[in-house]
Amino acid sequence: MMYFKNSQRPCLTAILSAILFLSAFANAAPLKMPAIFTDHAVLQQNEMVPVWGWGAPGAEVSVSIAGQTKNGHINEDGKWRVDLEALAAGGPHELKIVSGDENITLSDILIGEVWLGSGQSNMQWSIKNTDGYEEELKQCANDNIRFAMVHREHSTEPLEDLRALTPWMPCTAESLAECCNGEGFSAVSYFFAKYLQQKLGVPVGIINTSWGGTRIEPWTPPEGFEAVPALADIAATVRMNTPASEDYQNVLRDTIAKVEAWLPEAETALDTGTFPPALPSIASESALNTNQSPTALYNAMVNPLVPYANRGFIWYQGESNRGEGMLYRDKMEALIRGWRTTFENEELACYFVQLAPFKYGDKPMALPEIWEAQVATIDIPGTGMAVINDIGNIADIHPRNKNDVGKRLAWLALNKTYGQTDVICDSPLYDRHEVDGDTVRVYFKNAKELKTRDGAAPTWFEISGMDGVYHQANATIEGNVVVLKVDGVKQPMAVRFAWDHCAEPNLMNEAGLPASAFRAGTIPLDGLVRTLVPGLTPFFVIYALDPTNPVVQDGNFVYTVDNSDVLAEKKMERVAYFLHLTPKEGDAQWVYIEMDPFTKNAKHIGVPVPEKGAQFQRNVKNLIVKSNVPGLPVENISGYIEAWSCNYGAPRKRGFENASDEVYDFDDSMLMNANPGYGCLQIHDTASGTTLLAFNNFRAGRDADVGIGNCSGEQPDWTFSKSANTYAGGQLLVLVKADY
Repeated sequence: MMYFKNSQRPCLTAILSAILFLSAFANAAPLKMPAIFTDHAVLQQNEMVPVWGWGAPGAEVSVSIAGQTKNGHINEDGKWRVDLEALAAGGPHELKIVSGDENITLSDILIGEVWLGSGQSNMQWSIKNTDGYEEELKQCANDNIRFAMVHREHSTEPLEDLRALTPWMPCTAESLAECCNGEGFSAVSYFFAKYLQQKLGVPVGIINTSWGGTRIEPWTPPEGFEAVPALADIAATVRMNTPASEDYQNVLRDTIAKVEAWLPEAETALDTGTFPPALPSIASESALNTNQSPTALYNAMVNPLVPYANRGFIWYQGESNRGEGMLYRDKMEALIRGWRTTFENEELACYFVQLAPFKYGDKPMALPEIWEAQVATIDIPGTGMAVINDIGNIADIHPRNKNDVGKRLAWLALNKTYGQTDVICDSPLYDRHEVDGDTVRVYFKNAKELKTRDGAAPTWFEISGMDGVYHQANATIEGNVVVLKVDGVKQPMAVRFAWDHCAEPNLMNEAGLPASAFRAGTIPLDGLVRTLVPGLTPFFVIYALDPTNPVVQDGNFVYTVDNSDVLAEKKMERVAYFLHLTPKEGDAQWVYIEMDPFTKNAKHIGVPVPEKGAQFQRNVKNLIVKSNVPGLPVENISGYIEAWSCNYGAPRKRGFENASDEVYDFDDSMLMNANPGYGCLQIHDTASGTTLLAFNNFRAGRDADVGIGNCSGEQPDWTFSKSANTYAGGQLLVLVKADY
């Protein structure tokens, strides 16, 4: 506060002078640069190099390095950016920024190749926890390798600057092992930079920004989700958690209007002593507030780096998205397109690591499905994939050989980005296959000559016939072709390779790069049932699903196949159910049940839906039952079906003499007050009191009830058994013979 002698009223000139003085002081923001600009930094060669920061609004700023000076202007928001013209490799240089009386000087700046390294724990993995660490430290010192590491944090909004960073430093034994608060630098990033620098002969800088256990969505900017139609739901979620977005503001306007309409009603309630209607509301803070939320890591750990000039990024992630199958390919596209947009470089390279084999606790096919999605990603221009199924460790999700991982990523960059075509970088990939009688010939890309790592026959090849059951194939190599045959499979329908999370195949190309997993061919949806139950030609598959891992979205059951619309206006002549279950141990079980239709509505013969007329508890006629389950009745069947979406109780509804009022069996009672509820689809033989087929609680995923024959537990019809998780997989088909 300003005081005046003798409490005299100040003159207008004095007041104006004070205001101008305070205003100038407030606007004199200090000259500042983002945290990523430090001593020892590497700037990108042969490209425009943005340099940016903050300062006093209206002031001029100049940037100088290597004999080049560029001038700029600090805008009214206190931000400035100057784009340097392409710089030649070399150094060390000084980078000097001047604005008025202020200046910033960064020393020991090199010009060369800049890359980013990102992903989850295998990208974050420290050099100190890798094979050959001690020996590597003895030879790692190289002033032409520089690295920086972004510290882990997340944010609901894009940050302008990093809040924590291990700044640029030259590579030495001490810096490599003790940087990042003693954690040590990323091993994959280091080895990538090492082999790149050896071959290019110019400085290489790499910025690592990674976080163990994270999914791909938090690393993706909004622009990426918006660019991929398959991810429209995520894009909408991001918009609705962004206050500046049009979507959020429209909802806010609508909420304001509803509140204004609510006020008179609330006043009336006040006058009458009654409750007012619920007050309209809208989210008052972002829900994207964890390190797994879409955009949260991009906002905090990548956006502050934008637009630091770089050649591209290496990526090692996917373990946390296991189980998503080909959807992961869409998310990779969103990541790549998003980073290319925000870094203002549509040619930004992306080279990524195909995940290593690892024995997860369940779903042995889930990892191969991610491998398949990763192979599909290389269709995006400017990408490449390093296959590492020969250097993993199925007992350790963090394989310790990071040297070869970094080397293979460097080979991709050397060949595809730097044009060194003599560097072989691509692993053998499936090209096509041909079937000749009982023999399958598989052709591979990226292989002049195939061979095996151990000199033995190729491993992990399988062939399936019509029944969809895969058998290990006898494999031989002819040039870049693998010839397959299985005794007993006379009509091969499909082939797959390394299709298991523990697969460590021995097939490789002439450069020693391992072949990637694949599956190809088509097995008819009803191939298995037609193999086990001949003579089903007139039947058509209406529904298909996996009852051991049922899928529910927004409360609705999702079929693998739903052809029920095909039966519109058609008369059903016969209905059949086929259930096939593969235990985690032991032989597969199956049952086939055919009957006269119990309804005219094809929408009601699958998993029961919560609507009027879709609940059945009745006898079914002319049953045919076939099964491989010992003791299951297959003749003289007294058929009975229980199918409903609601809850149910144990007391008998129909009063069958051999049924129980105490346990759940073949005669229970619907409880319509909870619909949808637990739900069941059961077919019984009332004469013997046997449950032939059961699929209950189908909204519970791996906790659903599924079984053939009477359950050995307390409830014969499998209610409360949570048996779905005891199986490795299964198939439930609903088939119809109709009047066409």
